[in-house]
Amino acid sequence: MSPLPPPYYNDDKRSFAYPTVHKRWPTIIQGAIDDVQQTIEDEGQSHPEIRESGELILTQLKQLLLDFQNDLVVRPFTEEEIDLNENLTHFNTTLAKLNTQRKVTWQTGPWLYLECYLYQFVNNMFIGSTAKFWHSFDVFYRLKTKTFKQSELGVLELCKRYETLSKQLEKVQGDEETLYLLFTEFIDISLWGNATDLSLLAGNVTLEDIKSVQGAEVRKQNEEKIIVNDLQKAWQKSGLKENVGQGSTRVDFILDNSGFELFADLILSLFLLDSQLAGEVHLHCKEIPWFVSDTMPKDFDDLLSQLDDHEFFAQIYKDDPKAIQLVSKKIHGYFKENKIIINHHPFWTLDYNYWAIPQFKDLYTELQKSNLIIFKGDLNYRKLTGDLQWPKTTPFSEAIQDLQNSGLTILSLRTCKADVCVGLPNGLNEKLIKEYEEAGNEIGEFWSSSGKWAVISFNK
Repeated sequence: MSPLPPPYYNDDKRSFAYPTVHKRWPTIIQGAIDDVQQTIEDEGQSHPEIRESGELILTQLKQLLLDFQNDLVVRPFTEEEIDLNENLTHFNTTLAKLNTQRKVTWQTGPWLYLECYLYQFVNNMFIGSTAKFWHSFDVFYRLKTKTFKQSELGVLELCKRYETLSKQLEKVQGDEETLYLLFTEFIDISLWGNATDLSLLAGNVTLEDIKSVQGAEVRKQNEEKIIVNDLQKAWQKSGLKENVGQGSTRVDFILDNSGFELFADLILSLFLLDSQLAGEVHLHCKEIPWFVSDTMPKDFDDLLSQLDDHEFFAQIYKDDPKAIQLVSKKIHGYFKENKIIINHHPFWTLDYNYWAIPQFKDLYTELQKSNLIIFKGDLNYRKLTGDLQWPKTTPFSEAIQDLQNSGLTILSLRTCKADVCVGLPNGLNEKLIKEYEEAGNEIGEFWSSSGKWAVISFNK
């Protein structure tokens, strides 16, 4: 067996890891500092214990910023921290192995490991607080909410699209070709919903940013940007179409971002259930605030409340409330009927590649019940492929290693926002590097982290 490629490191200036550690992480942590400060101002006057413990969190976050700037050695989690969260032992085990290869510092260590470590490190500041108020505090909640509210036009468009779906499905009966076209369209909606990523937009989200990555016109323009497309293979081999109407099929989503992307995933879920391609849909969430905008169970609850809030989406309810009310009613209905099911597991916020899923027997057993597992977004793709420096022509089946023959049917929907990308035909990477440079970008290799291209990768 040939050795695996190395991971991407934070000190590689031709990797997106470099601007991440020098620009994105400080922006994200500064945003967290601002959020905690605002919360102290809002709550601290009448609750001294919230103010006092919040000030300690602020001190820890500011120290973290200094650690980035000074390139400090990354330390293991302490026994006291592990007492708060036993899953941190996994991070210490990995860190010890990494330190045998090269000393891990913030600016030089492996990108994916340190990014996962970072969010666990921040979370521990909150769960270790003396005030219970902070234990379940989501430091990214304000940003998630603001961005979803700014997505009002995109939400309305998807609601209107769903409103016409029932009439189309009435005509589909037995027409596999039309059903496949609808399947393609709603997969496309879910795929490009991933373009709204707050870990990239954090600190600078404008309405124009949101509009530029949402909407049917944008998706149509981006069709040629899907540079790997295994969707027809997934349609032929997943078993969904053979079991239409039987209610026995199950589709799982390993979710990525909350807000608009989660909403797009729910629109796809409604299509799968309405068309009876799926009998039930399972949504797998993160258990802690993760990579700024990743979906936690509470974010699903928040989204349902926001859809029903006449003030949150005031323009929709003023001009044309019928479509959004239909979507909300459908999601609520399927949720009550246990056809949309919310799952969560600590594995999703560990530092492991997804090759390790079979080692976590409870999770593996659950996923084996699924006919199709849809892994959403960039981080899930990085974890599927180990975030390694694979040659871009490496087959997807090779890059996912132990998952290739795991019995799990995998469909990855990903807009490219990091270096790793596999399954490309010969010569395409070189063509895209040149195209990206000619568009005025200094580093052509950054095409794969620009969010302008996408892949749909499948493994049976």
